[in-house]
Amino acid sequence: MAGLGAARELLAAGVPDVLILEAQEKAGGRVCTLPVEAGHIELGAQWIHGEDNPIYQAAHKHNLLSNTTSVEGLGPYLKIDGTELCSSLVAHVSHKISCILEDCEEFVNCNENYPPSVGQYLRDRFQEYIDCCVNDSPEDKILKWELFNWHLRFQEIDNSCTNLGSLSAKDWGKYKFTGGEDCINLSEGYSSVIDVLIQDLPEKIIHFNSPVKSVVWNENLPSKSAGNECSVFPVTVICEDGSAVCASHVIVTCSIGFLKANHQNMFKPSLPSSLTSVIEALGFGVVDKIFLFYDEPWWDSKQQAFQIVRTVPDKTDSEPKEADWWLNDFTGFDVLSHKPAILLAWVGGNGAVHMEGLDEDVVGEHCTNLLRKCVKNPETPLPKYIKRSTWFSNPYIRGGYSHTTSTCDKIGCGPKDLTVPVYCNIENSEKHPVILLAGEAAHESHFSTTHGAFESGQAQARKLVNYLKENENKFTC
Repeated sequence: MAGLGAARELLAAGVPDVLILEAQEKAGGRVCTLPVEAGHIELGAQWIHGEDNPIYQAAHKHNLLSNTTSVEGLGPYLKIDGTELCSSLVAHVSHKISCILEDCEEFVNCNENYPPSVGQYLRDRFQEYIDCCVNDSPEDKILKWELFNWHLRFQEIDNSCTNLGSLSAKDWGKYKFTGGEDCINLSEGYSSVIDVLIQDLPEKIIHFNSPVKSVVWNENLPSKSAGNECSVFPVTVICEDGSAVCASHVIVTCSIGFLKANHQNMFKPSLPSSLTSVIEALGFGVVDKIFLFYDEPWWDSKQQAFQIVRTVPDKTDSEPKEADWWLNDFTGFDVLSHKPAILLAWVGGNGAVHMEGLDEDVVGEHCTNLLRKCVKNPETPLPKYIKRSTWFSNPYIRGGYSHTTSTCDKIGCGPKDLTVPVYCNIENSEKHPVILLAGEAAHESHFSTTHGAFESGQAQARKLVNYLKENENKFTC
């Protein structure tokens, strides 16, 4: 998405020589719509978040929007033994959690006296609430803590982090919603937006299946020498197949997960420490989806979801993990409104990483065994098959999306620090922007979203456009 945003911005400004090197066989990065049985499912990005952003506007312009929006966290809330929790209790705890998280937004402009993490703040505030519930029975308090743990898992998935104890409380309030409806669906899938974004690009501007091996850049722009066509260019991008592209500027739009795993060997010389420290400090968790396909729904037609509430784990418990332990890292099953015989489960963190290594039949069996317990029906059928995402295993993605960590707070960095260009020196002590980073992780207020990635690419491209206007005719590529 960031690459498409950057390319479109450059072309719109009249920059003639633009090339996109795409590692995968399709455009769109973590957008991945899979056609299934006269419909589609989203293995990647699920919704458009808000309306005042370029992705919603493109979808609206081309009549790609569905007439439905989604709601997360719908009930019933079921314990493993099949007990259904009282809906009023569920709503009460949900409201309390929402209020605490809203209060956490107040720390966004604090330079001191802010909580060490979202997780710590949430737990401390919820404990204060429990302590004030003097009329609650011990059983009621246990149920509230169990619902609290459900919300922890939900937030860990929603923020793509393994543990809320590492999620910055100071930056919690920096995310900005773009207004209008949220969780907006696409009638023909998210990839339809990608199609309209690339349909008017020049032919052959995107080179698919072209993963980059290294980005070789010069800290000082060399003088032109005969016999070396790249000698006048400050950067050479070398693909895994050995092909090379000489360029004046490179906008790197891969995920922060990929950069974490590869930046040390990818950039030659290494990126400045001011950038590498941010890459290493930012968080990038794992979020996956599992789709269970059935011939027909075995649940009530009015059912919208099954949320799974687990007992509060005993910190002293040293029992070996069960084979399906990874299910502890997911929240429940949602019924797909446009495909009523499909259940969708979201799983995050270490559980998602483990799930990716299991056979699909095993994943289906584990999910079914859990459902049989929760709905108290041993005859609940196995799915006829499952589909799942494997974003951690994808070498060009390595997870879900970014978050700002408590480590970022300690060293004083965040998404905006990723946007500082890498310069090389040219004549007259001028500085030439040679490498720029873009992506959802580089957007200070729209991180974790497709429009944030797209806008980040646009913003970095505008920096180059302004530079080129100020230095017209100095470089040709």
